[in-house]
Amino acid sequence: MKAAIELQEAFRARNLAYPPNRWLQFRLGLASGKVVDRDGDLLGMAVNVAARLEKLAKPGGICMSGAIYEAVAGALPVPFVDLGERLLKNIPFPVRAYAIAWPGAEVEPEPPPAVSLIRRKIVLWAAATCVAALAIVGGVAAGLWLVAPAAQLQASAERPVAAQRAAETLSLPADPAATFAQLSQRGGLIEDPQSAPGLYYKALLFEAKGETSGAHRAYYALARMGLEYVDPHLRYAALVRTHEGRIVTRQVYAELHEDAPSRATALLYALQCDGAERRDRIQAIVDEHPDFAPAYYFLAEEHSEDTIGNRQSLKDKQIELAALTEFLKADRDGKLARFFLDQAVLSDWLKRARERQTKLASLLSSASALPDAGSERE
Repeated sequence: MKAAIELQEAFRARNLAYPPNRWLQFRLGLASGKVVDRDGDLLGMAVNVAARLEKLAKPGGICMSGAIYEAVAGALPVPFVDLGERLLKNIPFPVRAYAIAWPGAEVEPEPPPAVSLIRRKIVLWAAATCVAALAIVGGVAAGLWLVAPAAQLQASAERPVAAQRAAETLSLPADPAATFAQLSQRGGLIEDPQSAPGLYYKALLFEAKGETSGAHRAYYALARMGLEYVDPHLRYAALVRTHEGRIVTRQVYAELHEDAPSRATALLYALQCDGAERRDRIQAIVDEHPDFAPAYYFLAEEHSEDTIGNRQSLKDKQIELAALTEFLKADRDGKLARFFLDQAVLSDWLKRARERQTKLASLLSSASALPDAGSERE
């Protein structure tokens, strides 16, 4: 950001010596995230977002993503202006944009709320009726939407018909988790996947190759299905947070839960909150949906020593143990696996839950023999 400011100020100083028709003016866009070097060319979602943000700035101006703004706003003595959420071309989620508001580098005003809302709904509707593909044009990855029937992306938590259709096409089992496992073992690229296992597998392939834009599109198409698989949502949220920051991730899941609501989107939105709000939202999900087993795992995390540290009280330990007990009971009753496409993720959760349950049971058993066994945290 300092380099961008110095660059623009240098051009502004240089332009003072020339008439306007000889000025050199550039727009600068800044975003953060991983990039891939391909034969001297940089690719990735961060590059795409920066290129789109550049077009929001006026000549001589600087526009940046929310993640950049959060990192530098308190460290640089320059004025910033909030441009609001913007729908950027070929970017599958709204981006919070900011600009430096210095004289002579005016910024585009935020569109009226009604227009912004209409545009957002149009994009979200279009995403619900599309599946993602990747077009390679002149060696550069570019986004391409292939239209598919809307019914293919509107599903219940089980999606038996779609899973069966995908299994018949790919000669794979109809169970989504088994389908995903066989796709992972078989390898290769699934063209134009329309099933949840196919989209998830393709998203992971894109991530492994460093093609973040393709991963975004595949995850977003899967997230729009309204399914209750938790592990794809967790990976998608991690991807957005890495490249766009916490605020954008929360906005993405607020809109996903509004337009494709499920218990999984409610949980992921809660996980983007902080402190007491995060804990209260997870507790509310548990209270309203006691059969949604993944929520118990995160409720236990909220009250764990890893999260609270040395402030963990006896009550916290009791809540954590009770939540872990419910989580493991759901597994014994066969009511947990259906929330995971990748069963390896579930295995890791179960291993940690069992280890923590054993340790907590031992600690609480010892503490019960003491007259002053801890104090409750307010």
